[in-house]
Amino acid sequence: MKIKDISVGHTTASPGDFPDEATPEIAFLGRSNVGKSSLINSLTRRKKLARTSKAPGRTRLIHWYRVELEESRCAFVDLPGYGYAKVSRKIREEQWAPLIEKFLQQSPNLLLSIQLLDIRRDGPTPLDQQMIEWARASGIPSLYVLTKADKLGRNKSARAAQMFVRALDLPAGQKPIPYSATTGMGRDELWSAIRTVLQDTTTSAAAPNETAVS
Repeated sequence: MKIKDISVGHTTASPGDFPDEATPEIAFLGRSNVGKSSLINSLTRRKKLARTSKAPGRTRLIHWYRVELEESRCAFVDLPGYGYAKVSRKIREEQWAPLIEKFLQQSPNLLLSIQLLDIRRDGPTPLDQQMIEWARASGIPSLYVLTKADKLGRNKSARAAQMFVRALDLPAGQKPIPYSATTGMGRDELWSAIRTVLQDTTTSAAAPNETAVS
């Protein structure tokens, strides 16, 4: 996937303060320190687009990144990490949770939510499951990515992926994508999935005009 241009767009910590522009959005969700920022940097091949940190809870705002592709454009939306972070539980529950939930429920441009899960864990955590339920309740298609896949050997990685398939109760033929921001494993597969969603949206938007012309 060739990227023509990337720029940092809107940033907010206020529920409802979302960009007033009709740009298709791809949202990235996950626990604190699951590797969201690293994945975005790897996916876009930009080392410092999204800020990374070894300390959980670095992303405390919603960040939009405008991505211009050859045949389309979209916005990558980096949501605050949930779970453990070096902030009070009150802030996480009273500020971050409503911010994430309202975005999932109210953003008119959201096309796809990409749920990041640490492949080294024995399936989704209770907080992961809560976020998965929020995303599914929004009616937006979801894609699941297993981060830090380079930390496991091939056999362990395959077994872990199967464990997530069962826990996520995915439709037949659908499976999570093992990903490594270090090696680039899974990058092409993830881009292919994103491109398919964007192409489907472009085709749907063009259909009424084509009908009118004919």
